[in-house]
Amino acid sequence: MKDLNANDVEAAMRMVEGSARSMGLEVVG
Repeated sequence: MKDLNANDVEAAMRMVEGSARSMGLEVVG
């Protein structure tokens, strides 16, 4: 996860979740 511009795991998860939603995927969890 060093390549992500995120300060912590939670921020990284939000980035991934946002990317998934923008691609039309359903985020479960």
